[in-house]
Amino acid sequence: MKRVRNRIAAALLAGLLLTVTALPVSADFNQETLNGIVMITTGAPDKDGTMNYWRGTGFFVGEAGEDPQYIVTNCHVVEEFILAGKALGGGELHVRFDKDDEAEAYLVDYDAEKDVAILRLAETTDKRVSLQMRVPQEDSLGSEAYAVGYPSAADLTVTAVNSFSQKDATVTTGSISRFLTESGTGRKLIQTDASLGGGNSGGPLIDSSGAVIGINTAGSKLDSNLFYAVSVSEVLPLLDKNSIPYTLAPETMSGGNTMLYVGVGIAALAVIVILAVVLGKKKKPAQSGEKAARGGAPVLRSMASQHGGMVVQLHGQPVQIGRDGAVCRLVYQDGTPGVSSKHCQVYFDQKDGQFVVTDLNSTYGTFLSNGQRIAPNTPVRLAPKSSFYLGEADNAVYVDLE
Repeated sequence: MKRVRNRIAAALLAGLLLTVTALPVSADFNQETLNGIVMITTGAPDKDGTMNYWRGTGFFVGEAGEDPQYIVTNCHVVEEFILAGKALGGGELHVRFDKDDEAEAYLVDYDAEKDVAILRLAETTDKRVSLQMRVPQEDSLGSEAYAVGYPSAADLTVTAVNSFSQKDATVTTGSISRFLTESGTGRKLIQTDASLGGGNSGGPLIDSSGAVIGINTAGSKLDSNLFYAVSVSEVLPLLDKNSIPYTLAPETMSGGNTMLYVGVGIAALAVIVILAVVLGKKKKPAQSGEKAARGGAPVLRSMASQHGGMVVQLHGQPVQIGRDGAVCRLVYQDGTPGVSSKHCQVYFDQKDGQFVVTDLNSTYGTFLSNGQRIAPNTPVRLAPKSSFYLGEADNAVYVDLE
């Protein structure tokens, strides 16, 4: 009897392994993506001849496996260069590979209405790689997305930037919350909560497979958690018009295969149940972090009247809170009593199911609900359904799993 049970278990296990290989895999951010982005610097003289400089981001496109030459970015990233080139003259346009390594770039074409532009280098480069693109589909609504760029470099002088390499790039995580068509221009936009700051413009919005689905463009002035990217579908016609090579990522299995995934998942679950019965194994108790994860998604909710109950989802990396809209995802109005520019940060620890709050050496302090002040730069753990406040009790933030 024991031998028969073992044979049944082995057969079911083999079936389970085959089933698992058929399931789509959820991938983390692909670090190789950083090898396809570059910082863009533009300069233009004002009416007095004084040079002014701006910063942005771009990404390379081209044939897979070949050294790239062409860069995609936003039109507004190179707008001042375009105006200077046509009017005043003397504009500058460069890409930065590293702190002491730059190359002149040339404008190939642009579409101001769609806010996309194409640049090229004089020659191909082996310092970066081309990125694959994918036109996003409606069935990817709610899926994870990553915004990549150089937000800390926006509108700063060259000497104030520490590095221009891939290592200085910022990656923020969010989800695709909406697809929309902009009234008046007809351009296709992707709405996300992946945080953007000045300097992110022109950088890629990456899906979970590592393909570029959008060009990071702007944030909402009405809601600090709404950001927009221009769909890559808007740049493909411009690339085709100029006979510029590019690579599209393979289509992912979705949409019509949803029921297949459900069926396969049910089959896998059935196999697991039968295995448990046949082998007589007891279910392993869930750890506290796993229980918390099943309770809902980690969020923080502002209790300040100026936010109207705003909720910010946490996606595995710290969320900063304060008055600086360039880096904070929960942004307080300038002049809010008790709130510093970069006041504190919060993240959710999946292992123990707790929130971790750290005061970022704020002027007015971060306090627990009982009035205890948190020591600067010292992480403090809070259970779900807890609260803390910034400087004054009116600036309370509530954390929970929803």
